[in-house]
Amino acid sequence: MASVAATIAQTLKAYDTKYFFQVTGGDQALWIALEEAGIQMIPCRSEKGATYMADGYARMSGKPGFVYGQYGPGVSNVAAGLADPYWSMSPVVSLTTSMRTPSRDRYEYQELDQLPLHTSLTRWNKTVARPERAAEMLRGAIRAATGAIPGPAHLEIPSDMLRGETDAVPIYKEPPFGHIPSLRTAPPPEAVTALMDALLSAERPVLIAGNGVLLSEAWDEVQKLAEALSLPVATSMGGKGSIREDHELSLGVIGRYSRKVANDIMRECDLALVIGCRLGGHVSDSWKVPPPSTRILHIDIDTNVLGATYREEISVQADAKLALQALVKEALNRGLSIERTAWARQTTERVLTWKEEVQRLASRPPEEPIHPAAVISALRAALDPMDIVAADTGYMGAWTGAAFPVTAPGRHYIRAAGSLGWAFPASLGAALGAPGHHVACVTGDGGFGYHLSELETALRCHIPILVVVLNNRTLAFEYHEQKYNHHNHVIPYVNDFVDVDYSMVARAFGAQGHRISDPRELPDRMREALQTDGPTLLDVIVDKEVHAPVTSYERVLTRNI
Repeated sequence: MASVAATIAQTLKAYDTKYFFQVTGGDQALWIALEEAGIQMIPCRSEKGATYMADGYARMSGKPGFVYGQYGPGVSNVAAGLADPYWSMSPVVSLTTSMRTPSRDRYEYQELDQLPLHTSLTRWNKTVARPERAAEMLRGAIRAATGAIPGPAHLEIPSDMLRGETDAVPIYKEPPFGHIPSLRTAPPPEAVTALMDALLSAERPVLIAGNGVLLSEAWDEVQKLAEALSLPVATSMGGKGSIREDHELSLGVIGRYSRKVANDIMRECDLALVIGCRLGGHVSDSWKVPPPSTRILHIDIDTNVLGATYREEISVQADAKLALQALVKEALNRGLSIERTAWARQTTERVLTWKEEVQRLASRPPEEPIHPAAVISALRAALDPMDIVAADTGYMGAWTGAAFPVTAPGRHYIRAAGSLGWAFPASLGAALGAPGHHVACVTGDGGFGYHLSELETALRCHIPILVVVLNNRTLAFEYHEQKYNHHNHVIPYVNDFVDVDYSMVARAFGAQGHRISDPRELPDRMREALQTDGPTLLDVIVDKEVHAPVTSYERVLTRNI
């Protein structure tokens, strides 16, 4: 006989699970079983923070990130945090308890109907009905989370069932699953031929690489195909890192949060080869980049996204890595090794000019307010190419997406897909998922306020992290929206915060903290932070009037970067 809690813990162990993220509830049998199985629990200060940590861990490690919520409000808090991993196709498994079976439907304290909370946020959403099926159902959740189309899964277990015993069941791992990518689909040979013919017929082609390229670990193939065909490469925010951004063929990020030069080039292309990207409203700036008249060749593992937003000339359901490998092989078979075309050379020159403009903006005199570009430039200089940046949504995503160049291909940049406050707890999970690499969190004073209590988690769990807070004492996106798009109808009490010195907050927790108002301090403070073995927070006072590289104000302002 074995307890259900032990069966769950041993199944997790079979999948090489190292961490379990949680806010400790009343399910002591599970904590004891996890400890006995040698799985390290990371007790957090909120369930939503724990969910974001599991997400950051999953994105960096490629393994499932497991998060727990106790029945009732704990589960609802976990569910509230699943939107970002859902949007980012991150293999997070929500492993929750539900009301004890003898107390169900009797108005017991904290009882909720929990499966509906997860319905729109998961790829798989089930409950354990019988004790002997616990291991089987857990494997099902892991299979769904790490399948060909990865994403969050939810498994709930009645709380009293954890303490129950059942006959011993086989404990094993299903070999294809437990890590992404798992299963791959190759493109049909005739589709590869058609794609290559179309690419060669274009005068101004561009490759758009999305999150699917990184999920498939296909960055080497992106560079090989781009170099063989002289293809400039743009990326979505989620696809940033599909090609190193100091490569001569890299255009950078396109869309609403973007490099202006990349959007401009995309408007001029006559064909886009889109790989692992949904072409949604954010990456296409509401379906204007590329223009609707552009010839679209689309490769994605998910047939639901093919043709969903643009009329496509060729649509291919395939894994990004296998499709790119087939295209590279096709180019070799045809003897193609195209010299840099005039189009490619022109795009390279335009990107270099854009970079010079960003550097000019970053080089303000020290007596002027710090420009956010100066902070991003200093961070790039402080980090090694293989180190990791985790960025919040909004202006933080825009500044890092456009101005922080990823200089090694692969998953070295992760960002919130829409959830403000995600970056700090996610960066803690990322640090656990990428041991041996520095992790820097870039957030604003608005985003950091969501989960600053997780500083205590970082200290208690000995997680080294650099937190850079770009502090303008306001929700600047809201402020600039009102200023530029609503005829300067600014509502200060909606936007503005009191001047909180977050470096003092960090020191009150016991972490290192420094407030910076002189940009000349940035290099030394960042280097010092990266040499410490615990969390360090830099509260950087930046110019409130500077808006980020977004398309939101192009109707009324001339955009420079």
